Amino acid sequence: MEHTDALRLVERVKTRLVDLALAGNFVRDKQVRQACEAVWSGPGAEGGLVSELWVEGAFPPRRADESLRTLAASGLFDARLMQHLDRPGLFPADRKLFGHQVEALHAAATPRTERPALIISAATGGGKTEAFLLPILNELWTQPRQDKSGGMRCLMLYPMNALVADQVERANRWLENNPTGLSVFHFTSETPEDERRRKNRGELESTNWRIRTRKEAREDRLPDIVITNYSMLEYMLCRPQDHVFFGPELRAIVLDEAHLYGGTMAAEI
Repeated sequence: MEHTDALRLVERVKTRLVDLALAGNFVRDKQVRQACEAVWSGPGAEGGLVSELWVEGAFPPRRADESLRTLAASGLFDARLMQHLDRPGLFPADRKLFGHQVEALHAAATPRTERPALIISAATGGGKTEAFLLPILNELWTQPRQDKSGGMRCLMLYPMNALVADQVERANRWLENNPTGLSVFHFTSETPEDERRRKNRGELESTNWRIRTRKEAREDRLPDIVITNYSMLEYMLCRPQDHVFFGPELRAIVLDEAHLYGGTMAAEI
């Protein structure tokens, strides 16, 4: 793997930006050009176009000694769910978990009245999704729905649709042909209203684990997991026809991707 010379990169970026600024501002006078070049090439705090180099360590997540198989043997994770996930492309039973995934599973095993809220921070590829998906599926798998009209059991919120597509497909793969009947519903402005509109758009049919239309989710069978965004959640809370999604069965709320927001979007969220 080729390594990047950070110091050299900063200097190259600075040179390119200064050249671009000089050309874009049509600086013809030699003395003015030299003065601008000196200022723009200088430190960022004194008018330079590039700030000082920022170095931050990126450390890989720590592997734990536990796997889903060992956790199932200890009673912390359901053995049937472990076997369901132990398939190519899903989650091998003997794969060593990351430390924060094990901690999340232990935290989720505490009584609901004592269960803490969790904030998971890890690098890209550090298994953040599994850290909330594994405990949630484990609970929904082992504790069947008590009230068929009690609303969704898990709400997953994303700031924008572009971030949700991959997670929807992951939940779809993990729940495929599951024997418990757990289902997922992806609810955005693009979700078709009924079967006729679904067919007109050429989208896939619903399955036992994946609900495809709003009408089916509202009237035929309430989904266990609803994946949506902040804007759609606001509509759901205001529309009478969507009141069926909210009730005493709700066990988990996931805010996937924590960001700092400003302006109108911050106020809306």
